[in-house]
Amino acid sequence: MNKFLKNIKDFITTYDLLPKVLSILLALILWANLQNSQIDEISYNLYPEIRNLATDLVILEDIPKIRVTIRGKKEYLKSINLSTIKLFIDLSQPFIGKKYRYGIQIKDNEWTNVIDYILEKEYIDLTIHKIKNKNVPVEPIIVGNLVQQFKTGIVIVEPSIVKISGPEPIIDEIKMMKTYPINISNEQHTINIESRIDTSKYSKIVVYPDIVKVIIPISHIANLVSITVPIEIKNRNAELNYNLNISKVIVFIKKNASFELDGNAFYAYINGDIESSYQGTLSMPVFVEKKGKYPFNIFSFEPSDVEVTITSIQR
Repeated sequence: MNKFLKNIKDFITTYDLLPKVLSILLALILWANLQNSQIDEISYNLYPEIRNLATDLVILEDIPKIRVTIRGKKEYLKSINLSTIKLFIDLSQPFIGKKYRYGIQIKDNEWTNVIDYILEKEYIDLTIHKIKNKNVPVEPIIVGNLVQQFKTGIVIVEPSIVKISGPEPIIDEIKMMKTYPINISNEQHTINIESRIDTSKYSKIVVYPDIVKVIIPISHIANLVSITVPIEIKNRNAELNYNLNISKVIVFIKKNASFELDGNAFYAYINGDIESSYQGTLSMPVFVEKKGKYPFNIFSFEPSDVEVTITSIQR
């Protein structure tokens, strides 16, 4: 090794290369220093962190990513990465119930003192509401057609009531939650299935439970018997007339040789509890119940709702 270094030294001395070698080394040092001192920039897309939002409040909008452009000497930029850049929105003093503009801030640290940064936007418009909870019924959505000569019975949902939680104005508008569509095309046997609650139409709401059990009875009409039952008006308002477009329902039950079907076993009705000032036509649900402890269950009935024209009684 010593001999190799001596040969290099003799070679440089013989050909007077020392000034040239020193010039090259100096040029390399200057080039490296110049590279590190050059101004460069880099951009990141980051989600701002939400700070100081009370637990009983919720933001209606989704928080978008914000572009941050960092500009400075390359030697400083090398120490910057996603973990060192923190954006945040302080919601310690929110405006409840209306859209308001909140500032987007960047967390100060060592690099913010020596490097410039530019935010794509310095403000964001957000709507903040109080969180509200409510219990609502579940409506199963059933699509498709059965094989000919088959009928569906009264659908059972377990649980029939779910808890919803979310922004107050959205929760106030929801009267019931629906399942995703359940297809019964060409089915010939009772369906017992789990179905998820459909929240796709609503923003920022949570449902518990979000999966319900749905039982859809299916039977051949040859296994059913039917009877016609008049529709009565329950809780009738004495100041109003009620004119139903259909006055009777057909009630279906499974055949059973142990008893004789009697129309007096059923009570079909609509709820006539209506304000005296109302006049017009309503679509009202029909309810059918057994009048006693009969050894059968109601399989189905039709129609499930009727149109009722409401008028005032002339005095």
